[in-house]
Amino acid sequence: MSQDLRSLLEGVRNRDRSSLARALSLLERQPDRGQIPLLERSGHATVIAVAGPPGAGKSTLLGRVAAEMSMRDMSVAVLAFDPVSPCSGGALLGDRIRMLDAAEHPNVYVRSVAARDPAGSPVLPALLAVLDLYGFDVVFLEAVGAGQEASPLLLAADLALLVLVPGLGDSVQTLKAGVLEIADLIVINKSDRPGAAELVRDLSAYYRLLTGTSHPVPPILQTVASEGQGITAVVETIAELRDRYAASGILEDRRRRAATRLWQHSLRTRCLRIIDEVLNDGSTSVDGAHGASTRERQLYRKLAERFALLAASSDDSR
Repeated sequence: MSQDLRSLLEGVRNRDRSSLARALSLLERQPDRGQIPLLERSGHATVIAVAGPPGAGKSTLLGRVAAEMSMRDMSVAVLAFDPVSPCSGGALLGDRIRMLDAAEHPNVYVRSVAARDPAGSPVLPALLAVLDLYGFDVVFLEAVGAGQEASPLLLAADLALLVLVPGLGDSVQTLKAGVLEIADLIVINKSDRPGAAELVRDLSAYYRLLTGTSHPVPPILQTVASEGQGITAVVETIAELRDRYAASGILEDRRRRAATRLWQHSLRTRCLRIIDEVLNDGSTSVDGAHGASTRERQLYRKLAERFALLAASSDDSR
């Protein structure tokens, strides 16, 4: 581990906000540092992934929930995975703007992260480990949407919170989002709009179809986050679910499976990166079919050399 990262992590352990911000930035810029064995989650923080369609009010809801938790003497971090800027390549900060009030609380930390397939690189486990090291009680991972792009975050979390909103068309279409099956809590935000009761009815009917399966029926709550309505119920339900899952062993099992999935995903990504680099280094081009066999053998030798160097580097970092 480099000396700069060691000193930053020591500052994080001492709950220094500046060290926390710099350590997270360093890991985002150099995600392979996150493979250092010392960066492992302690398990103190409850990690909650939040997904929902654009316009559902996820950021406003999270801002209110984080502020409520802060007033209950809980420390909260929010990683908002924003769309990637086409100019700078960084996060657009749109979600963070909607949480400015919550970020003023001393126990709340909000950070935008560019959504470049977050669970497909080593960066997510490292970021979670650093936030855990700091001592946060709750870490929210706000996904960009509610489709397949949200699944990695949902599968990496202790709890999955799905935010829906009435008035987006046929509510049955919402059931095709693919995250209902792993949602632990569903929040119908903007429930003062027409169609809220129908959406609750359709969701309840959906889960009745799953009766008799191993899938637990998630609580369905209604909020108006912009007015602060229903926030207390969300905070209390999160605490209840966390305690119940911890007592039953579900939480421990989820963390074990999530750690395995994230490790496999990040390892696969690093291997594919090496393959792409070797294929694109200009020395593996083939003119037609002639010489393909020779080029293929050269490719395998180069890959073997690169993977051998990666293995040696991994041994040296221990």
